Parts: sequence; structure tokens; C-alpha cells
Amino acid sequence: MQSAQTKQEHLANKRKDWLHNAQGFVALLFIWGAEWVFSAAVDFAIYWRDFDWLKQAAFVTAVVASLVQIWGMRKQFGAGGTGAGTDRDTDGGKRLQDSTGGGWGHPIFLVLPGAMLIAAVAVLEAIGAVNPLFAPLLRAFLLAIGFVQVGLLLGRALLYLGLWLFALTIVMGIWYLGYSGIILEGMGGLSLLMSGYMLRVWGR
Repeated sequence: MQSAQTKQEHLANKRKDWLHNAQGFVALLFIWGAEWVFSAAVDFAIYWRDFDWLKQAAFVTAVVASLVQIWGMRKQFGAGGTGAGTDRDTDGGKRLQDSTGGGWGHPIFLVLPGAMLIAAVAVLEAIGAVNPLFAPLLRAFLLAIGFVQVGLLLGRALLYLGLWLFALTIVMGIWYLGYSGIILEGMGGLSLLMSGYMLRVWGR
């Protein structure tokens, strides 16, 4: 019984450390959530006027803002990745180091898998391996799976958010494929904004 309780406490401490690390990435969720919602609005407005240049401007702005945020996080955590744990106890600092990958030691590596997925989708779209009609489905599926994966570590609300987006993507792909670009981009953006808000609240 004591062992089970100790294990639960260890997992709870791990979750706190993960949430603490995730606070630096909340701004990225807000940046890209806003970009997705804005792009969806532009796609809707394109039916009347050509605003495609606004999408390009929004994307470039999001990329620049993300790079600035990541650079700020790099300076904050330092080369050794110890900045996030300086105001915590020794055991907490050790847990933080373990949760960020031990020897890698830098919290930026937490977003590396997501960055690789984004890059993979961008390359597939650029070389024409993914039909533009199905690209929104691919992005939404990857985002939904990411929410589920993170939700297993940080909280059920994110898991449910991922399952909801996954189900919505299936419905759009089967019955409303022509509207999937606008709907999934908009709902995906709102999901990113919601996940950022939840992580911000949980990390307090």
C-alpha cells in the first residue's frame, strides 16, 4: 500500500515538473492557435476577395514570434537547463532534470518531436506528396494525436480535447471534405488556444 502511495506521489511530482516546464511553451500554443484561427477566417473571406497575402503574412509573423519566444526561453533556462529549477528544492530540481531528459538538460528538447512532425507535414505538402484537399486532415490528425499524448501525461482534459478533434476530423473527412480546410483549421486553432489556457491555469 505504501509503495502504491509512493508511486502516486512520484507521478504527481513528475506532473508538476512537466507542467512547470510547459509554461515556457504556452506562448507558442497561443501564437499558433491565433495563426490557425486567423488563417481559417481568411480562407472563409477568400470566397469574396483575395486575401491570400494575409495568410502568408500571418504565417511569417507566427514563425518570427515563435523564434523570438524560443530564443527567450533559451536565455531563461541557460545552456545547462538549470534556470527553471533554481527556486526549487534539491529533490525537485533532480526531478526536473529527469523529466527534461537527463543528459540533454534543455527544456527546448520537449518541443522537438512536435517540430519534427510540423516539418514533416510541411515537406510532404511542398513536394506534392499530400493532396491539398487532404492536407488539413493530416494536420488535424497529427494535432489530435499530440493532444492525446500530452493529455496522458498532463491531464485528461487535453486527452478529451484530442479525442474530440480526432472524431471531428473523421466526420469532416468522410462527409464534409470540401469544408475541412476552414473548419479543421479553425477548430484546431481554437484547440491550441484552449490547451494553452489549460496549461497556464494548471501551472499556477
